[in-house]
Amino acid sequence: MVGSLKLFFNRGRNLKRSFAILIALSLAFLSIPHSSAQQPLIGKAGKEGVRESAWEIPGRISIYDLEFGSATLKDNRMQLDGSSRTFNADQFADRLTLMIKFSYVGSRSDNPLKLVIKLPNSRQYEEAVNLTGRRGNYSYHFTIHRPGDFLGNGSVYIYYGFSIVDVLDFTIVPGS
Repeated sequence: MVGSLKLFFNRGRNLKRSFAILIALSLAFLSIPHSSAQQPLIGKAGKEGVRESAWEIPGRISIYDLEFGSATLKDNRMQLDGSSRTFNADQFADRLTLMIKFSYVGSRSDNPLKLVIKLPNSRQYEEAVNLTGRRGNYSYHFTIHRPGDFLGNGSVYIYYGFSIVDVLDFTIVPGS
C-alpha cells in the first residue's frame, strides 16, 4: 500500500509538472503577435481598399469577394449575371452556365483548390485547380446542358487541402 501511495504522489508531481508546461506553452502561443494587416486589393470600382473576406487560413491563403451565379458570354468573356441561387429551367432551355468568382492573396505561388460539383440526380464532378501567383482573381465556370433534366438542389464544394472553403448551394426549378 505504501508503494502504491508513493506511485500516486509521483504521478501527481508529474501531472502538475505537465500541467504547468501546458499552461506555459499556451501563454507563449497567445503572446505571439499575429499579423492582421491585410494588403490592399483593387476593388470592383477600381479603387484601392480592403475587400470583404470570405475565407482565410492565416499565413496561407485568404479568399475575398466570393461570388456565385449564372454567367453569359459577353465580348468573348464570361461575365457573372448576378448572385442568384435559384434558376428557372425554362429561362435556360438549352444550357445553364454557372460561375464561381473570387480574389485571393496567398503566401506561396501555387495554392491548390479542389472544386466538387454535385448536380441534382447525377454523379459529382471534381476539378483540381492551382491558383497561380500570390495574389489575383480567379473564375471558374461550368455548363449544365438541358437544365430541365437536373431539377432540384445542387452544390459546389470548394476545398483548400482538407479544409472546406465554402459550400455554394443552388436550386434548379421547373418553369412556370
